[in-house]
Amino acid sequence: MTNFDTTDRDLAPSRDSRHSPELGLASLIMGAVLFLAAPITLILAVQVWAFSDHSPHTVQLHAWLARVGVSIALLTAGASIVFGAQGVRLAFRDGQQAGISLAALFLSLAALALWLVTAIGLLNATESLLRLHGH
Repeated sequence: MTNFDTTDRDLAPSRDSRHSPELGLASLIMGAVLFLAAPITLILAVQVWAFSDHSPHTVQLHAWLARVGVSIALLTAGASIVFGAQGVRLAFRDGQQAGISLAALFLSLAALALWLVTAIGLLNATESLLRLHGH
């Protein structure tokens, strides 16, 4: 027979908890999505510049969507870096391997760098269209 009696002490997180890999995996997934989305967004910026409707309302919509999208991407990249750094810190504190968290941290830093370049390109395209056609 199995004993199903548990106490609060049994449910409390122990010092050797496995939060480091979980934070590392979350950071890795977030960083990978951002890393892959940045070049696609740069292609979108070129397409918006070349082929979009240049009516004032559409140009204003593109400009606002670009501002919101870049803000969300940069905030997500920041959160991913925090998760990765926290995973590395917990791994070293608990004597665990930090491979996933460290890889996630580097990928998230690379994604942030790519998104800074992407933000410049996308915002430059949409703000230029806004100046030219936004009235």
